[in-house]
Amino acid sequence: MDSKSSSKAQNGIEINIAYLAKFIFARWWIILLAGFFGASSGFMLSELTTDPAYTSSISFVVSNRVLTNEDSYSSSDINASITMANTYKYILSSRTLCEKVAASCGIPNMTSEDVCKAIKMSSVTNTNILIMEITTAGSARSYNLAVSVIDNFDAVVEKAGFVNSSLSVCDLPNVPVKPDTNISGIRYAVVGGFSATVIALIMILLSNVLKDTVQSVDEIGVRLDLIVLGVVSRAFKKSKKRKGAGTYDSPILMNERAAGFAFIETYKALRTRIESLSSKHKHKVFVVTSTGEGEGKTTVATNLAIALAQNGRSVLLIDADLRKPAVCRILSLTNITENKGHGLPDAILDAGSYEKAIRYVEKHKIFLLAGTSTVSDPTELLSTPQMERVIKAVRSEFDFVIIDTAPAGVVTDASIITNYADALIMVIREDQSPVDKIRGALADLSNGRAEIIGCVYNNVNPVSNRRLYSQYTRRYRNNSYGYDYVYGYGYGYGNGYGNGYENDNDTGIESDSQNSSHDDDDENAE
Repeated sequence: MDSKSSSKAQNGIEINIAYLAKFIFARWWIILLAGFFGASSGFMLSELTTDPAYTSSISFVVSNRVLTNEDSYSSSDINASITMANTYKYILSSRTLCEKVAASCGIPNMTSEDVCKAIKMSSVTNTNILIMEITTAGSARSYNLAVSVIDNFDAVVEKAGFVNSSLSVCDLPNVPVKPDTNISGIRYAVVGGFSATVIALIMILLSNVLKDTVQSVDEIGVRLDLIVLGVVSRAFKKSKKRKGAGTYDSPILMNERAAGFAFIETYKALRTRIESLSSKHKHKVFVVTSTGEGEGKTTVATNLAIALAQNGRSVLLIDADLRKPAVCRILSLTNITENKGHGLPDAILDAGSYEKAIRYVEKHKIFLLAGTSTVSDPTELLSTPQMERVIKAVRSEFDFVIIDTAPAGVVTDASIITNYADALIMVIREDQSPVDKIRGALADLSNGRAEIIGCVYNNVNPVSNRRLYSQYTRRYRNNSYGYDYVYGYGYGYGNGYGNGYENDNDTGIESDSQNSSHDDDDENAE
């Protein structure tokens, strides 16, 4: 494990750009809201801090010489006037003119600095026309300053010594009737929206990096040193009506019409591996668990049991998750009365006649030891000698025993059950549990009797992992069990743990290859 990590560090860190883009795109609404909030905040800030502005304008015509009625302009005169216009732009905004305007405008407390700030000079391109814009916080103030400029600019021009040129007004100012468009508001909105969008994008990227979850098939082998027994990709999520409770998401089973070809082949490939392990190592009792809730362990256990039964095996599926039993719900056995007396607690408490608790589900060709009732002390109940006697008894009667347990990273139930089992399968959902937490759960599970034979990588985004699938296929063709790596399309399923545990839905995302597949039940359907 250390050598693999060292090798990866030497070669650099591989960034899954496709996955990262998908991760960001899935949170587009966060980025959009952040941009909208930033733009709105910037605009409101501008509106609250900027006073309304009014502009009064004057147009001047510059001539390079004093004209009489008989004179006319030549092209050289026009060019000279255009050049001279730049000089007049300076004169009309000079401190000399501003002091005269401030003294004669009749506006109290008006200084020359205020007048200089209010005046903005510009020229019409390729012409000898100058535009003076006087902008202040009041309509009358702007107009009064403009009138004062007209009254005083002749004296300033004459004092400057331009006797052979002329500057005349061609467009008199008007009193502005409405404030100018708040350009700063638009500018603030653009800057605020862009800044908020960038910050939101950075926060999303940081959240993805800091949570340190498994995000590709490659990472399972490199970071967890686990063999991947199968890959189950995301598929369509379909809702069904439920009386009095809106809609809920129906799980998909491999023997149902809704299951697609690739989904079925995924579990057939997994079945082949399990059968091979059973023949080589005499494994019969398999525990299926996960680090946290919502990773799909119950659905994987149920479909694995059905797949084995389809191959003519006698299979017993046990729901050992006594805190949130979900097997009956997945199998559509929702009648509470019919489920009563068929749970694992019933078999443990009456170990001498455990056969009464086991029933045969004709539709799926499996034997079932599962109910819908919960117990207050599941850890203590699973640790009793009666529990061990039940597992020993069913081991001799069935070809395979598949046990679904509570999440190993949440409670210790799975660690206890591993002492009665032969092998353990870990279900790891893409981008769900932190790697350190998975390692901790695996460390706890390794203390039991059961061998950790590998994992099922669940709820995988097929687009972002497509390149890694092909790499992983080549890498694991000659693994320790001699299996060829195969992946298919499926879905994940979340039980949802109450009673003090954090709820976590499994929200499958539509896959292009499956038009009729379902995702798991919503946890509220419990």
